[in-house]
Amino acid sequence: MRNRDSVLNALNGHSDHGRIEIKKILPKISFTLSLQMRSKLPLLSQHYTFRSYGSGQYRRLLQFNTEGYLLRLPLLECWVVSKLHMLIDAVTESYNKYFFGDVGREIYDFFWGDFADWYIEASKATIYHSGDDSVALVAQTVLLYIFENILKLLHPFMPFVTEELWQALPNRREALIISSWPQTSLPRSTDLVKRFENLQALTRAVRNARAEYSVEPAKRITASIVGSEEVIQYISEEKEVLALLSKLDFDNIHFADSPPEDAKQSVHLIASEGLEAYLPLADMVDISAEVQCLSKRLSKMQTEYEGLKARLNSPKKTKVSLLWMSAIHIYPRHERIQKHTIL
Repeated sequence: MRNRDSVLNALNGHSDHGRIEIKKILPKISFTLSLQMRSKLPLLSQHYTFRSYGSGQYRRLLQFNTEGYLLRLPLLECWVVSKLHMLIDAVTESYNKYFFGDVGREIYDFFWGDFADWYIEASKATIYHSGDDSVALVAQTVLLYIFENILKLLHPFMPFVTEELWQALPNRREALIISSWPQTSLPRSTDLVKRFENLQALTRAVRNARAEYSVEPAKRITASIVGSEEVIQYISEEKEVLALLSKLDFDNIHFADSPPEDAKQSVHLIASEGLEAYLPLADMVDISAEVQCLSKRLSKMQTEYEGLKARLNSPKKTKVSLLWMSAIHIYPRHERIQKHTIL
């Protein structure tokens, strides 16, 4: 069943059904497996929500079709719901125009990029570490809302797997195939989307710096975040998410409107316009180990340099140098210049 859905997904996203190749199907199988694996957290959240609060309160939380409710959500939830509403409009338009390849790419990019890589990982800070059941409930509700709509959008491409996952959700009295299509033109906030994109840029900058300096994955480092008052205000509110995604020391994340005193001994990162970060070198590298490593590299380069210098000063001529010397004696200087000019 999983492989059948993967083949259907590959065929729907391919312009020439008669020449489908196995390499086109393998990524779809991987995507199908990932869809099933990523469904574990939404399914657990769904059962927890219904068991703890009942279906009535859960349904009252599903008011994402009103702009006022959307804007009251935390930044992370408002961002992902806004992105979903944009996706629904784009996918619906592509379906209406029979651009099935665009449909597959749009859903794929949202699922992998926005939902799996960012929202699921970031929501763990709220669900497991917030200590506030009401905040965790909002995150769980958004998680389920996103997952339900992804299943609906994917159902024409992957009918079997999406139907199975849909039936695993509690209180499903009708099949996914006859459920209503997601509503279009739902509210979204482009300003809050831009704010979270700044947080994403900051996270990527810190991650890239950690990779460049080979910082151990489990090591938590200090950071000073610098920006305008407005930027610092909403970034500081997402301090826990930033610490989780960037592997920063939560107690040593500092926010300011000017560079820190030890800026010259820090790695300076420019995340976006008006948002910068300073990571102390003492946290990023082991100075003694780095000096030892650079000394070894310098010694190796010095040895290579001396070897090349000795070869250049050797009286023995290579075949290439002999040919060049012969050319110098055969052709006068002005003829060589004329020849090179013509060439």
